[in-house]
Formats: sequence, structure tokens, C-alpha cells
Amino acid sequence: MIRKKNKSTNYTTMIATMATAVLAITALITVYITISAWKEEREENRPYFTFQDSPQVVNHESPEFEIKFTNVGEHPAVNLWSKSIVINADLKSKPLAMDEYALVNDIPKNASATLLIELDSLKKQTVQGTVPPIFIVIVLRYEDPIIDRQFEQILYIKWNGMENGELLVTTHAEEDEKHRINEYFRINKINF
Repeated sequence: MIRKKNKSTNYTTMIATMATAVLAITALITVYITISAWKEEREENRPYFTFQDSPQVVNHESPEFEIKFTNVGEHPAVNLWSKSIVINADLKSKPLAMDEYALVNDIPKNASATLLIELDSLKKQTVQGTVPPIFIVIVLRYEDPIIDRQFEQILYIKWNGMENGELLVTTHAEEDEKHRINEYFRINKINF
């Protein structure tokens, strides 16, 4: 009879130990899932720039594009740096303009930053009233001070130019145009 008690005590101890191990593993999994969800939520709140308004040509004598970016993320953006590259839509010539721009101020949620791109090289064509379509590629780099990460966005814009003195619309470039532009950058060794 003593043997039966020891055997049942051993089984009870084994079952309790296994149950404790299962609970500990479940707790670890729960902690891991919670931390992962928290990190994912912080990532989703990162700064992110978009256009509030479509880019506009603001000077008709020599095209100047005013592009207004708004931070629609929850976190502020710091150290905003941009590089804009303007090229003819035929992708056969050197870039019309390449500029860099840096903003030292923080850009909180719903705040905007304005980029002005001047195209003096198109002044003669503008005066004549006919400008062929162009692509504007803008690279944005900025940091999120809360999660301490850097982000990059690349925006591809197409201005359809000017015909008979009338400004045509500005739109986002299409997917096949984006691929052609990236190939142009690769061939011409243009880096961001």
C-alpha cells in the first residue's frame, strides 16, 4: 500500500509540474504577442508624408512647382531631407534639375512642409507656350524620434506640360512609367 501512495504522489507531482510548464509557456507566448503588437502599433504610428493638395505650377513665366507635404502619421518627423530630380518624360536627356533640401524643424502630426522646385531651364519653352511632359521624382528621408528609426519615401509625379499657353494637369506617374524612370536612373548612375 505504501507503494501505491508513492506512485500516485509521483503522478500527481508530474502532472502538476507539466501543468506549471504549460502555464509558463503560455505566459511567455502571451508576453511575446503583447510586445509584438505593441511594436507593430508604434510602427503604424510612424510619420508618413502625403500630398494635401496636388502639386501646382505657381509661376507661368518659368515653371516653379509648389509641393506641399503633410505628415499624416501620429509621430512627428525630424531631420526631413529631400532630393528632387526633374527629367523630360522622353527620358532621353540629362536631368533638367536636381536639388536637395533639408528641414531642421520637427514636423508634427498634420503639419506641412513646402518644397519649391524651380525650372529656369524651361523658361524659353514656357514663354513660347509649349512645354513637353516632365517627371518629378522626390526622395524623402526623415526620422521618427519616438521609435528612433529612419524612413524613406519616393514619390513619382508627372506634369503633362503646357500646350498653347495652357498649363496641363499634374498627376502621379503610372507603374510602367515608374519602372522606366528607375531604369533611366540606373543607366545614368543617378543615386539618391
